[in-house]
Amino acid sequence: MSPDALSDALCRAFCGAIDVRPVPSGLAISSAFEDSSGDRLTFYLTEDEDGYRIEDDGDYLATLIAKDIPINEGMRGQLLDAILDQGKAYWDRETFEIKTTAFPAKDVQRRTIDFLSSLIRVRDLELVTREVVRSTFREDVVSAMVRRFGPAITITEGGVVANDFSEFPADIVVHPTAFAPGAKAGAIYLVNNSDKLNEALLAHQEAQMHDRHDIGVVALIEEPDMKVVSRRRFQRAQNRSLPMPIFRGDEDGAMTLIARELSLPRTVAA
Repeated sequence: MSPDALSDALCRAFCGAIDVRPVPSGLAISSAFEDSSGDRLTFYLTEDEDGYRIEDDGDYLATLIAKDIPINEGMRGQLLDAILDQGKAYWDRETFEIKTTAFPAKDVQRRTIDFLSSLIRVRDLELVTREVVRSTFREDVVSAMVRRFGPAITITEGGVVANDFSEFPADIVVHPTAFAPGAKAGAIYLVNNSDKLNEALLAHQEAQMHDRHDIGVVALIEEPDMKVVSRRRFQRAQNRSLPMPIFRGDEDGAMTLIARELSLPRTVAA
């Protein structure tokens, strides 16, 4: 197939799948792309005295919020804003609609393509955000621990705090160095769901059952609102004295609690 023939075929495929129809507010544009439910991505072009604007119906972002995926804070919010900014769009905090500001008629074609690209990329946010946020949480915690404790500890990402704790792998394992005499080894669980909190509680109870005073277990909770952690499991862990500092918004305080639980010096000179 020649380049010209392929170009013509692709143009027919893409353009033939686009449907434009009048609606009371302006024009409804349905694209060739579908969301996870099989519905075609649709958005609206409207005109006012300032020029043209594009917006969706607000359903998608409202659905994310209904699923307890916070999109207005933290890494999720940053990802969403970055995606929309590249398409010269933003989202309305009151209506949850994705919108553009006004632009002239000569930019309609380009802005329409940019807006559609943003809608497609935003759909991927639900799929990738949990792993991205989890990875960022881990990186931020490790960085905070290195800054705070420096040469007083060694850090291993993923592992067991002791050989007899092979059934309780932690997200971060800390061992004290000669700069922290008398400190404990630490199993740090990065909690952004109820299952991870339960893992930390089981490890904590195992250490208590066997009088392992050389080991400290900490459940480091990511967000203060704890939307992804069961209140019942949190209560159970709290009543069993599991140390549960909250990281975001008070990183220094969380590090101080970890220092206390592991008998680490609060600050260490490099």
